[in-house]
Amino acid sequence: MPMDNMEMFSEMERRARNARVHTITSIHRNREGHYGGSLSCIEIMSVLYSCFIQRSRSDKFILSKGHAAAGYYAVLAECGLLQHDQLDSYAQFGSALQGHPDMLTCNAVDFSSGSLGQGLSVGLGMALAMRRQASHVWALLGDGECQEGQVWEAAMLAGRLQLNNLTAIIDANGYQEWGFRTGGKSSKPVPDLAEKWAAFGWNVVLVNGHDIPSLHAACSEARQTATGPHLILATTVKGHGVHLIAADPDRFHCGELSPTEYMDALGSLQ
Repeated sequence: MPMDNMEMFSEMERRARNARVHTITSIHRNREGHYGGSLSCIEIMSVLYSCFIQRSRSDKFILSKGHAAAGYYAVLAECGLLQHDQLDSYAQFGSALQGHPDMLTCNAVDFSSGSLGQGLSVGLGMALAMRRQASHVWALLGDGECQEGQVWEAAMLAGRLQLNNLTAIIDANGYQEWGFRTGGKSSKPVPDLAEKWAAFGWNVVLVNGHDIPSLHAACSEARQTATGPHLILATTVKGHGVHLIAADPDRFHCGELSPTEYMDALGSLQ
């Protein structure tokens, strides 16, 4: 592997680790927020903003799973698109950094989100509008979100139109608000996601959603492929990086850390 790639991946690892610290600090300070779903997609967003969105300056990103906003803002700060001290106001009244992303209050946000199932439709419209430009649209969805029918309507049309400038990334952490404790294939929010998306005409790639080189390779392929929309199915762990949170994804879907737990969580990230 060339040294410049090794240095690039090392820098993204550093940004992801710092983003985790900022994420749990923001949520703990606010005493409410989505720990697990924010932490599971940190590497995905770090790769996108470090290597694709910032560099192209014309690519667009939609956090369809808008409840992961704390992680999103932390990544934006690590990539220089927000000031770190802005994170102190996360989810406060009058803050630009609302509990779900708001493009009217934060210029770094490309689209307001939070109502699950809508992000891919918006991304489809953006991709159509920018089809003749050298621009790409990235939409990050949750696997539980894929229970929404609107996701599949957008997937069907994007496949039919063969939109090669649209990539959906699924943060497949295997949980949603009510949890899936029993294990096994039938317990996933939506089973057989790879087969379903392929049936709609999408190019499907499976990756470890915490492995930065693999994510980078999958996103590079999606950005360069000339035919059809791409689906990157990223297997992740809800609460990844903080054992306390990852061990109890139901509690920390939208929970609260005690002061002692918060210090333990910070310690695990050092």
